[in-house]
Amino acid sequence: MVASGGGATRPDDGGRQRRQALRAHAELFSSAIKDEPDRLSKLANVVESLIQAGDGHIVEAMQVVDTHVVGMCALGSTQLVTELWWDHEDPRVLVDAARTRQVDILILVQGFSDAHVLTADEKTPIVLFDGRDLMLLLEGRWTLGHGIEFKRSEQSVHGKFMNLLVAPPVDLIAERQVSHETNEGEMLPSNLGDVPAADDSGRRVDGPGMWEVSAKTRDDVQGGESTVESNVTEHERVFAEEEALSRYEQIRLRRARLGLAILAVLGVFVGVAWARGCQDAEAASLDRAASVAVRASQLEFEAYRSLDASGIRSIFSEELAQQIEAQIQQFRNGGLHLDGQLAHEILASQIEGQSAAILVRETGDIRTRRNADGETVQQGRMDRAVGFVLNRSADDRWRVLQRGPVG
Repeated sequence: MVASGGGATRPDDGGRQRRQALRAHAELFSSAIKDEPDRLSKLANVVESLIQAGDGHIVEAMQVVDTHVVGMCALGSTQLVTELWWDHEDPRVLVDAARTRQVDILILVQGFSDAHVLTADEKTPIVLFDGRDLMLLLEGRWTLGHGIEFKRSEQSVHGKFMNLLVAPPVDLIAERQVSHETNEGEMLPSNLGDVPAADDSGRRVDGPGMWEVSAKTRDDVQGGESTVESNVTEHERVFAEEEALSRYEQIRLRRARLGLAILAVLGVFVGVAWARGCQDAEAASLDRAASVAVRASQLEFEAYRSLDASGIRSIFSEELAQQIEAQIQQFRNGGLHLDGQLAHEILASQIEGQSAAILVRETGDIRTRRNADGETVQQGRMDRAVGFVLNRSADDRWRVLQRGPVG
């Protein structure tokens, strides 16, 4: 487009100038964050720049008054009393006092707590901004008008302080696009990677490196005669990207939570299986001990019948085996042996550590015979309970240490 004055103008000159102004004041904001000298004066200039970049105008210049900045601006036909504070020991008291002074926009750079609940009287007249919100405005992600509309809506719905989102919601942009044609140009490069999250009240806005501003913009890279997209189009693109990234993160987190849930369930199953395995192992070991006790009774009776004690050492302790062998030798010397059938029943069993106690009932008809002619010398019915004490060795084998009639 060629102007009548002979100089060439471009349709995005206004947008470029706006971006350059925002960039310069973003650097000024970063300087105010880091340095205390003239901090409030620098912040006053930053606020005026945001008002003018948002198609507003200054009614009363922002002036430093004691520990804060106060002024008045106009957006459209609405005049807004604006105050900026660097910090305050009690933000709730500050908000109450600002309401009394009929302040419309209150900026507390160091921020409000997420727990700052607004009463019914506070919801309508006053809009709260913090340092993070200012940075989003300085990056061109929001206009001041967008931000005020969003804040009023969110504060009314949620009844508490709400930070600006990374970019305006699409419906808010579309609504303003119908009534306002804009030529604000593209956004400044984002510094949001270093900006604390909205719920991060533990980080102060004056933290080292939090507000570093890059001096590089798309103008520095492209140059030439290219036309820059409008802020509305760029906002929609960025918001769509943020929304897609958010959906991806939600899916990833759901999958991660599902994976953790599965691992937790598996952990429970493994724990239960391990406990059951331990219980099952102990039960199996106790069953083996009971079988050894029955086998010991059978081997001892067989030794008295055959007068051969060679098999008992595999299952009885050495001391007990010697006692049994001595008794069998007495039978040999007397020319006698036992005969008959024994039945066995486990009456009780328990295990504690490496020891087990087994109570076995022995029943049957027993006869004492002479070796020479097999004549029965004595016979009778046996029905007795015998207690066995066993010890478990390192290779999980049980050996009888003691045995004797019980009751």
